[in-house]
Amino acid sequence: MRFNLVSELSKYRLIEEMSELDHYIRMDSLFDKERLPAVLSHIGERIGSPSHKVTASIITKRIAFYGVIHLFAMSVWNKRFKVELEEIKLIEKANDNLWLPDFYFGHYQLEDVTSERNQWVDQVMNELFSGFFHPLIETLRNVTRFSKLVMWENISLYIFWLYESLLSDESYRDIYPRLRKDFQYIIHDASSELFGPYKNNPLSHFDSEKKVRIDSSEPIRIRKTCCLSNLLDGKEKKRCSTCPNGCDMPPF
Repeated sequence: MRFNLVSELSKYRLIEEMSELDHYIRMDSLFDKERLPAVLSHIGERIGSPSHKVTASIITKRIAFYGVIHLFAMSVWNKRFKVELEEIKLIEKANDNLWLPDFYFGHYQLEDVTSERNQWVDQVMNELFSGFFHPLIETLRNVTRFSKLVMWENISLYIFWLYESLLSDESYRDIYPRLRKDFQYIIHDASSELFGPYKNNPLSHFDSEKKVRIDSSEPIRIRKTCCLSNLLDGKEKKRCSTCPNGCDMPPF
């Protein structure tokens, strides 16, 4: 039963098994300011990054899928992943210049709602945002001096994408009300304390009305900050479709 559930999350790069030959990075190394510089150098070399700042930005975009996995389980299954940071491994693929690692959780549990759901959602969010993403961003910030605002937007981007994708998928129609409620709560109504020592919810700042651009046929949510991915080797300075107009954010 558990394997069938988790296999549904393979599209978000969660894997149930890893081999002894797999190359991986321990997730907890991203939270350790002593080990982090070596990890930044390793990932930066793979993706052709000009600086640790740019690498920090790309890391938060990739690790955002950790949040997608947890929020999918919470909103779709009414289940909560219980996993220890020390258990998580980022499985690297050969010749992956984009650095799109798979997530291997090791020993974990999938728990059902254990209390009144609103309180339970707060518990899930507190563990995910205040307990995981906030310290990740703080460590990356301390080591690279990169903008926390950009890193939070990198994460918010995929949360918007998750819920908007689910709400446009007919197979989830039966749970649309729950999805809408959770989405609204996470982005706008949740207490800032669930995200860390913030005065405001760090995600709500990035919600905005979608717009149609000249080079896009569908409305898109324009970013407020630049993720700097255009500075990677091979990107030829090409910006993302959601990059803010006139973005001139320096790489250093």
